[in-house]
Amino acid sequence: MKRKMIGAAAAYMAGLFFASFFTSPAPLIVLSVMLAAALVIIRKYGAQKSDYIVIGAFFAAAVCVFSAYSAIRYYPAVSMDGKSGSFKGEVSDVVRYDGGSASYILDGRINDDIFAKISFYSSSCEADYGDIISIEKCNFYKPAKDYLFDSERYFKSDGVFLSVGSAGSVSVEKRDGSKLKKSISMYRESIIFDFRTELGKDSGDLLAGMVFGEKRDMDVNLKTAVYRSGIGHILAVSGLHVSVAVFVLMTMLSSLRVNRYVSFIAMELILVFITAMADYPVSAVRAAIMMNFMYAARLFRRQNDTFNSLAGAVLLICLFQPYAVYDEGFILSVAGTFGIGVFAQYMTKDMSKETTIQKLIKSFAVMLCTTVCVFPFSVLFFDETSLIAPLSNIIVVPLCSLSMVIGLVYALTGGVFDLLPVSKMINDVILNVSDRLAYIRWTHFSCDSKAIVSGLLICTFMIVVAAALFRSRRFISVCISLSIAVMFIGSGVLRIMKNSVLTVAVLGKGNNVAVVVCRDGCADIIDLSGNYRSAAYVRKYLIRNGISTADNTVLTAKVQSAYAAYDTELEYTKVKNWLIFSDTDIAGISKDNLVYFYDKELLISHDDFCIRYGDGILTVGDENSDIAFAKYSDIIEADGDIKVCWGKASKDADRNIDNMIFLDDKNNFEIVLSGKGSCKIRRL
Repeated sequence: MKRKMIGAAAAYMAGLFFASFFTSPAPLIVLSVMLAAALVIIRKYGAQKSDYIVIGAFFAAAVCVFSAYSAIRYYPAVSMDGKSGSFKGEVSDVVRYDGGSASYILDGRINDDIFAKISFYSSSCEADYGDIISIEKCNFYKPAKDYLFDSERYFKSDGVFLSVGSAGSVSVEKRDGSKLKKSISMYRESIIFDFRTELGKDSGDLLAGMVFGEKRDMDVNLKTAVYRSGIGHILAVSGLHVSVAVFVLMTMLSSLRVNRYVSFIAMELILVFITAMADYPVSAVRAAIMMNFMYAARLFRRQNDTFNSLAGAVLLICLFQPYAVYDEGFILSVAGTFGIGVFAQYMTKDMSKETTIQKLIKSFAVMLCTTVCVFPFSVLFFDETSLIAPLSNIIVVPLCSLSMVIGLVYALTGGVFDLLPVSKMINDVILNVSDRLAYIRWTHFSCDSKAIVSGLLICTFMIVVAAALFRSRRFISVCISLSIAVMFIGSGVLRIMKNSVLTVAVLGKGNNVAVVVCRDGCADIIDLSGNYRSAAYVRKYLIRNGISTADNTVLTAKVQSAYAAYDTELEYTKVKNWLIFSDTDIAGISKDNLVYFYDKELLISHDDFCIRYGDGILTVGDENSDIAFAKYSDIIEADGDIKVCWGKASKDADRNIDNMIFLDDKNNFEIVLSGKGSCKIRRL
């Protein structure tokens, strides 16, 4: 029975991934080869005819469910992309911002016909959970995949396939429904407010993240520090949160000799509370289902284990939510649970734990195995991943767990049991340690190469195959070590190759542009438009390329707000010189490395390339070729082998000029100049 459950879950997941790759030949071929290899392995383990029937049935069922869901829900909705119409739907989720604006998720129909779930941003619509919002005329568009954030994947995993723009004649019909959801939302917000009031902004945000998974308002540098230190998983309500809360509850009830049936009911209540307060993230739902399987087995005196529970949870979630395969949190949660509950237990089962040192060594080994399982997906989904997670999970996570329990007890009791001052002391230590670690370069790893990431995922599958065929812990360890070594060496070689050429990254959104120039380990940042949001794009590019030092940061417009944005976003980037085009000093800022220019031409010379800026025109180049950046009105005066026109161009502008690039909404690409005077453009 156990084998069939695991096989069914694996087959169903494989079927969902297979169906999601139908339109992409290369991944489809790779996945087909992987499935064939899996069947060979299953046969080696003596699979019976019934096993193949179960696997085939669940694989086929997954393909059918995914295809049916896409045909009924996805394709009719996205057929409205770029079209206009009306929409009427119920508010199923609300995110409120300062100033009265809010973002809504609406369940309803387009043109009273097509059922759809959409996102809608409004600065004046005062609606709440359960209310009906009617939009008489609006434009529909698919959430865009931007360099800064892949909103298409984020919304798609939750069944939201369209967003609304240019909405007109919006009305709200107040309803008394969803009272429970409103109450939960209001209660969560009041508890988070208490956290921030008593602990301070950063410490309160950290506790809100640990208890509720709430990190939308968290400072960007705080999140970076937490993730670099290897404890970022505490900000997503998942197995750790559920396990700690249930362990504390069951320990208390056991000491009080409470009946096991009553204890099980109490566990159910706390699971519902945790998942509801966190707004039902799929990682928390997965953890709650697994906990139910494991404690129900004990309750009815049946055997169960982590692998079987994980398989059951995955199967249940994917049956009702086929697009869960697009959810990064779900995949990371499954990988982490498999790592700590299955892979780590297998790899460390013969390790002694009689002495304190042996216990610590085994704990480190368990955390290392967990990190190995999560690592490929962390590299795939995130800008960077921690290299010290095994160590920090042993030292720092116990502190996080204690602080989390204090916050959870505060939330459960409505603040009656208040130990938040203790949580503040713990959180301050965590924040201080994380901040210090975030500045150390070797504590984290980043990779901007799709080839390296793809290779790492293929190596992961090959290790799984080798483990199934040979079942040797030593062989598995050698394979993992070789794969990681190849990844680091490959990444290093690619970085050296990239440093040997002049690379110009064009970053920003719409009419805004910032330029990052890289060669021989040097990095120069030139902001041309002065929009404060451009700093976030520059930050992401530097992180993804492992750049921790900028030789010069040049601000040419709106320098007051631009400096504030860059100073915040580049917290963990050492800026050697700030070059500011302004006739007045930036208020309250006095630094030795801050130089002001006014109506002067700026020249930054490196060994084999230079950067010039003057009269609104930026020129970057070496002895072979130049790239010129200018507004449309100044582009004629720009002199370069490649001309980049940023800002708004005239509607009648000739866009077929060979050496000219019009940005408009097509920012975020690299221009790589070769020594032969040619160039290559790569979309980021």
